[in-house]
Amino acid sequence: MHRFSRLSRLAALLVAIGGLVCTAAFGTDQARAATAISPNSLGVNFWYSPPDLAVASAAGVGLARVQVDSGSDADAVVELTAAAHLRLYPMLGVGVSNGPVADAAAMARYVTFFAERYGPGGSFWAQHPALPYLPVESFEIGDEPDAAPNTPGDTTTFQYGDPASYALVYQAARTALHLVDPSGQAVVGGMLDSGDVSLATAEHYLSAIGPMDAIGFHPYLYDITTMEQDTLALRQWLDVHGDSAVPLDINEFGASSQLAEWGTHVASYTAWALCTRGLDVEDVQPYTWGAIPLANTSPWYQLVDSQLNLTSLGTAYLGETAALTTQGCPAVITTTHLMPAKLRQPYHAMLTAKGAITPYSWTVHGLPKGLEATSTGIITGRPASSGTFHLAIAFTDPTAPHPTAASKRLLLRIESPRRRDHDKRSRRSGGRRASRTRGR
Repeated sequence: MHRFSRLSRLAALLVAIGGLVCTAAFGTDQARAATAISPNSLGVNFWYSPPDLAVASAAGVGLARVQVDSGSDADAVVELTAAAHLRLYPMLGVGVSNGPVADAAAMARYVTFFAERYGPGGSFWAQHPALPYLPVESFEIGDEPDAAPNTPGDTTTFQYGDPASYALVYQAARTALHLVDPSGQAVVGGMLDSGDVSLATAEHYLSAIGPMDAIGFHPYLYDITTMEQDTLALRQWLDVHGDSAVPLDINEFGASSQLAEWGTHVASYTAWALCTRGLDVEDVQPYTWGAIPLANTSPWYQLVDSQLNLTSLGTAYLGETAALTTQGCPAVITTTHLMPAKLRQPYHAMLTAKGAITPYSWTVHGLPKGLEATSTGIITGRPASSGTFHLAIAFTDPTAPHPTAASKRLLLRIESPRRRDHDKRSRRSGGRRASRTRGR
């Protein structure tokens, strides 16, 4: 009876996800691009063996991140995620730390084993042909190395309190990985950015590492504005320091206490991080999936509670995931203002947007007589009347599966030449009078 009730709740979750996908597809508040975001750009963190990870993949999630230490049953972890149609994103550590030099050698051996068994063409996949083939592509080396170790166990994920020690482990693992899988990514263990550990500390560690494939980043800042500011600041710092080609993996972030709007913040930050050009964020993975028995059956930081029900965080994040993976990034009108026009004189202006694929489809309402707008976003003509006109501009990506419109209101001022000439004559005559007065 208990097994039946758990399966019933799982089925209900899958139905709910179907509703999220439909709502995202037919929403009317934003236009979205025709090119969908890859599921490999969206993930979840999890612990233990949750029974319902397939709910995540049904919503478009493609990655599942969990700590896997040497000596643990990695086969079981890979089988769990693959069966749920999720690609494992392992956070690798050592079972017992014996100092940076020994840990570097141990991690090189473990990464070699992991890539040979679970990477592309790995022996695990040959032994499990019935599983979806989802080889590991990213290998995260440790976790939050810029955080000071609080317990002896923290050194198993290389929190030594010393940038050079972590760099030694990372470079050994990276070299070993590339010998087995040249295309594999050795991800720098997620750099913590929080109230206790500053972004400057993360940058100090990164400057000591040397060549990097990708950088994990954990903006535990709990405020979307600060999260965006620090993510942008890190990207700019990397660009200035010669690492513009190194992508960011936002592979963990969460809330320290219950926030009523945390789910909305997570969804908004996810779209912002993946859709902002120039950030080069390749994946976003909030903390944490949940779906395990806890004293608190509905903690605010879990996407699914222990009763296998979506929390508000889960609903918001999976809804955004469904939209991003079916419709792509929201389209945004980037034109911020229109240059003034002159009465009865030729006028030409071009509207611009981002986040969608050309050709764009535009409509403009409120233009004065003599001006017209084309579907390609060109405003042209000779205005027949002067004044200030309030324009309603709408944008649609016609190639999207279910296109919707983004809109903006802009002002267009039509200036009268006679008024302008009168002002010029007044300024000139005023200047001559001033000159004659000074001459006297």
